[in-house]
Amino acid sequence: MTTGFVLGERQRRDDARQREQQQQQQQQDQQPQESGSAAPVVAPEDLCPQETLAKARQLGIAFADQLREVHRYVTNRGTVIWICADPGDRLFYQAKTRGEDAPLVQGDNGLLLVDVVETGEDAYEATSPTDGNKFFISRKQFRIEFTNGRADQVDKVVEFE
Repeated sequence: MTTGFVLGERQRRDDARQREQQQQQQQQDQQPQESGSAAPVVAPEDLCPQETLAKARQLGIAFADQLREVHRYVTNRGTVIWICADPGDRLFYQAKTRGEDAPLVQGDNGLLLVDVVETGEDAYEATSPTDGNKFFISRKQFRIEFTNGRADQVDKVVEFE
């Protein structure tokens, strides 16, 4: 009987060890590979505005804390527009009205749009999912096409980075 008990205990230990090894292997398989798949760290001075990053986090956007500034435009009316990109080069549009020194408040004077399309050299288009208004920005002009019949807004770009 003692021999049976010892063999049974040994089998239980061996089974437990095998389960543990399988669990460890599964955990390793589920972890992202470190070679090349990790997003590069973006220098703080290259990031889009903190308000943009906060809104992106709120929306559940992957790599929200790593949205980098691709371009910055300022219009003759004081609207500031940033085109941002995540590590996978998905483009975002962030606009702020009321002048360069005004605080950026999402939903008040700020608008963040996702899935921006590059339409030319330093030119982009974004569409609002709520009302369908289209926003076009280039080195020379900022234009909004309204879906409610209102006349287009056309501004001159006076600063480009």
